[in-house]
Amino acid sequence: MKSFFRKFFFEGFESGEFMFGFTHILSIVFVILSIVLFTFFLRNKDEKYILGKMKIISAISLLIYFGRRLLYYDGNTSLIEALWPFYLCNINTIFLSLSIIFNIKKGRDFFLVTGLIGGIFTFLMPEGIFVDRYLTFSILDSIMSHYVIIVIPMVLLLTGCHVLHLKNIYQVFVGLLICVFNSEILQKALFDKSFDYLFFRSTLPFTIPGVPQFLILSSLSIILVLLVYFLDHRYIERHPEKIKEELAYRQG
Repeated sequence: MKSFFRKFFFEGFESGEFMFGFTHILSIVFVILSIVLFTFFLRNKDEKYILGKMKIISAISLLIYFGRRLLYYDGNTSLIEALWPFYLCNINTIFLSLSIIFNIKKGRDFFLVTGLIGGIFTFLMPEGIFVDRYLTFSILDSIMSHYVIIVIPMVLLLTGCHVLHLKNIYQVFVGLLICVFNSEILQKALFDKSFDYLFFRSTLPFTIPGVPQFLILSSLSIILVLLVYFLDHRYIERHPEKIKEELAYRQG
């Protein structure tokens, strides 16, 4: 038993690159089943009840997220640097969860939309995540961090608990600019480091010869954000009772 826990938390079982291996595929199935089941069982519930269930997921995700970082903290950096989020998905994991737990609605469009997009991309291109044949604590943290930013947005949108209004789309783009400042400027100012957290200097998701990756990712982000708003609008058009319920709840 001690050997198992040592390998699960620290050493790993069998290192390697296991993208689209059993653990990866199982995690995708876990995400899809969660969306389907949560949406089915919560479809006729009110906002308070739905958010109550999402708070449980959020709390579990935060416990795992910070638990992993505290467990592996070696004192070579400041605790703030060890815990401060720079990746877009990590920012969403923390602040979407806090938004749900404390029912903070201001700016929620940003966390729902960018979290959903980032989470889906990560599960499709999980480089550096599934680096062991079996589930380890590090892999579990990555799965849950991205699980929460996909499942919660999908459940809130499909149940009508949250509706994406075009007038709030500015929140998403303002939030993205803040993330650029956080990852590209703040990390250099606070910690004298320059890690490519937003993949502006990488080949993800693809490259075009002669075109800066910043422009590619920025353009792709705008297109995907607009697409999410469009799809939610179309969904509400087909399910008008959803927006009526949401408006009635907020007004009453």
